[in-house]
Parts: sequence; C-alpha cells; structure tokens
Amino acid sequence: MILLLSFLLAADEVNFYVDPFVCRTTIEIKDTVVQTTKEEDIFYIEFNCGIPYHELSYETVDNKIITKAIVAFNLINLERLDSLSDTLYRQFTIPSFSQAVKQQISFIIQFGLYIPEGNFRYKINISSGNKNGSVERKITIRKEDYKISDILLASDIVIDTIGNYLRKGNLRVVPHPSSQFSERYINFYIYYEIYDIIPDSSKLSAIYRIKNEDGKIIRQISRQIDKNFRSQAVNLGFNLQGFDPGEYFLGVEINDPSTQISVKKGTSFNITKKIQEDISYEGLPYYDEIEYFLNASDNKYFQSLPEDGKRIFLTKFWNTHNYYEIANRFEYADEYYYQGNKPGYKTDRGRIYVKCGIPDDKECTVIETKESRPYEYWQYYNGWKFIFVDIRGTNEYTLVWTNARDERSQPSLYKYLPISLLDEIE
Repeated sequence: MILLLSFLLAADEVNFYVDPFVCRTTIEIKDTVVQTTKEEDIFYIEFNCGIPYHELSYETVDNKIITKAIVAFNLINLERLDSLSDTLYRQFTIPSFSQAVKQQISFIIQFGLYIPEGNFRYKINISSGNKNGSVERKITIRKEDYKISDILLASDIVIDTIGNYLRKGNLRVVPHPSSQFSERYINFYIYYEIYDIIPDSSKLSAIYRIKNEDGKIIRQISRQIDKNFRSQAVNLGFNLQGFDPGEYFLGVEINDPSTQISVKKGTSFNITKKIQEDISYEGLPYYDEIEYFLNASDNKYFQSLPEDGKRIFLTKFWNTHNYYEIANRFEYADEYYYQGNKPGYKTDRGRIYVKCGIPDDKECTVIETKESRPYEYWQYYNGWKFIFVDIRGTNEYTLVWTNARDERSQPSLYKYLPISLLDEIE
C-alpha cells in the first residue's frame, strides 16, 4: 500500500545548493597507427548538490518514508557549441520527520564528467513529486588556474569503509554544498589536490588563512606537506568554536621552496546563527556518555548530581556539542576498536577516537627490533600525538606515549617502541 503524504507539499519549488568542484588529471593518448603515446591534461568537474530534506515530496511505502528525485543535467560548451545531457534518478529514506528535523537532514547528490578547457554553462533541474527547481550558472576552466584543484568544503572526512559513494581515494568526503555552517557544527573540513609536484626530500609549505567580512585574518595555520608524488590530495579540519555569525573567506597558499613556485586558491563560507529549537537527545545511544568531554572535577560533580540534576546538566551539554558527530565517533569506535568483551569506546584507541576524532596522520606497524611491537602513531593538526602498541600481539593496543595533558604516558612500556619513535619522543 502506498500512501502519498501531504507533508511539505505547499510550495512547488525545490530550493537546493550546487557546489562544482574542478580537479585536473592527466591521461595517456595512444596512436596505434604511428605507435606513439602522449600525455594530455583533462579536467573532471564534480557537481555536488545539497537538498534540505524539507524541499522534497514524500510518500510511505511499506512503512518507510521515502522521497524520489529526478535530476536533469545539461552542460553546454560555449566555445565549441556542443552539449552533454543526462538524467539521474535518486531515492532517499528518512527515519521519521521528527528525526529529520533534529538532524537537519540534507541529501547529497553527486555526479561528474571529464571536460577540456573552456567556457561552459550548466543547468541542473531537480524535481520531486509536483515540486521542481533549477540552478543555472557559467563556469570557466583554464589550465593556468589549476596548479591546485578547487577547494571542496566538507561536513565530514573519514576513512571510507562503506563503499565508493562520495569517495576520494581511501576517504569518504561528505560535501557541504551550501557552505553554511550553523552552530551545531563543531568542525568543518576541506579537501583539495596539488599538481605538478617534483618529488624530492624537501617539503611543500601550506598556509591557511581565514578572514572575516572586513578582511581581517582571524586564524592562520601553517603545515608542511611531503613531496611524495606528482599529484597529491590534502585534507584538513577546522574548529568552528569561537566564530561569530557572518561571512568568511578561507585562503590556501602552497609554496614550493625548491622551485620558488607559489599558488593560491580560496573559497567562502558562512557561519549562521543557531537555529532556536528545543531538541532533546535523551534516550538516544551514548546520550549519557560524556565523561571523555569533561575534566575530572566536572565529571565528579556530574556523577554526584541527582537524576533531575543530571538531566539538566546533559541538556546544557548537548546544547553546546554536536550530538550526531560524537555519536558517530562512538559507533565507529565500537565497530573497529573493541577488544574481547570490552566495547570499542572503552579501549585506549576508542577513547582517543571519541575525544579527538579521526587522526589527521596515522602511521602503523614498523618492527625494528625483536623487542618492539606493532604500533599505531596518531597525530592531529592541533599538535596532539598518541602512540598505541599491541604489546601481546593480540590486537589489543595500549596507549604508551602521548603529549596530551589529560592522558598519561607509560615509560615502563617504551621498550616496546621502535628506535625511530624513541628518538622522537625523547
């Protein structure tokens, strides 16, 4: 039985966001007649469409709330007077409308194609039920503008474990086409690619600057990037706490000291005011598990409260923390870091993952002496470092060393570390 819902059908227009992401790649062209091969640069334009859940029409099918969208796409080359067209069909499910409101669900539709340099006009039309909307814009692509790719804003970047949708290499990059971040977002992420690297022992210098509407630099971060390959992907996370509502510009500057080449790219984003809504996460998984985010005295105070006091404390806590991001960390830790009957989030690696999120750099398993053991070395851009060791060879990793103030190192276990790590921590 199919029941058509009248929910959210008052408006006929579908409003959605589009963020095109352009990257460069090199292909080999073989001439089988004269037996020659040449390389040629070509561009991949990826269209990321973000559709807020309330913009679509819904129906229930077998007790599931679903929405169907038809995406019609047309790209016109304004220099060669040719065009490409395609139609995509997508279906999404929401658990309930109350959950959709709480999570502010937005669906991502991603597609792309290879194109040469040139001037283009694209039009994307999305229809759902009796609702319809379109976006039409122009875009210019020139090789001299693509020493690095566009800067892709993302709401999350994690190791891909579920398939190839939204995948870049071994990462799942979740685009954020609206470029708008409400106060419920603690972090945002960027992804970009660097080209024409000459691999050597030197490093690229990356400088990230965030400017406010007045052009004042409010945050600047510098990083070093190893030159391992001719083309490399880079991702980085930024903490949004402390940002006032308003427009911001993120500039990325890459410098190669060995060639004296410098390139720049940038993108804009917006911090919006917090949506005023009374949301309770009580009863949801991990709702009470806040110990990792409190200092010792605050946790002792929380544990001493009566039930009503704990309820008030938890409500205030989740009003200032992103429940869904943290719950996802718990779920990942429980799936990948469990040890025997111990839940993943209670192991050393799971605890750090829940507190800090996915490490920005991760080095694993180098055994240099018979005393050393398999290890994982996690590093974060904020300077935190953690070394875990599988001392017994049972895949039970113990935190042996860290520079984080609220965690403890265990010098008696340093003997299990390879020499290269001993030199670094000493």
